Amino acid sequence: MKIKPKTKKVCPRCGNKCLIAQERCEECDLVFGRLQYASNRAAKEKIRHFDTDFVIYTNQYPSDVSWWKLLMLAFLTGLVGGHYYYVGKYWKGGLMTTGFIYLIFCTIFNAEMVNAMTSYFAYFPIGILALSWLVSLIYVCFKKFKVPVIVELPDGEEKKEEPKQETHKKQEEKKDKEPEVVVINEVKK
Repeated sequence: MKIKPKTKKVCPRCGNKCLIAQERCEECDLVFGRLQYASNRAAKEKIRHFDTDFVIYTNQYPSDVSWWKLLMLAFLTGLVGGHYYYVGKYWKGGLMTTGFIYLIFCTIFNAEMVNAMTSYFAYFPIGILALSWLVSLIYVCFKKFKVPVIVELPDGEEKKEEPKQETHKKQEEKKDKEPEVVVINEVKK
């Protein structure tokens, strides 16, 4: 059985499939070499201020996110959502924390709830909580857990606006395709 080598990678910004040898994405112009300068700390700051325009979710962990720490947080505090708070996914962390509080509430008042209810649908959120914890733990184990990052330029490198030659070519093609309209004024006598 022959194993085919991997020939494509997925752009973390737009999801476009690119060849492994490509240096930038064709769709969104993300330079893949700049992912080594990605920062989770800056992304968390942007997420706190609801400015998520340049935040990219990727499973290539930046230098300020430790995989071991993420794994331990997912295993030990996963039901509370500690691993989500660590990477900056505050809404998902809040949902996990709310689900854990609901779990504690159901555990404390278990006898009264069973006697008062005829169905067990009140325990459905606990099942969702446990399932989401297991799925996120598996994602962290296999390094498929997506972390929000912002690609920052290294010190001393200025952001250069490159002229887009493709758009200029497309404009010329549009001009060539448009038929010329000739207006002839006829005077009737």
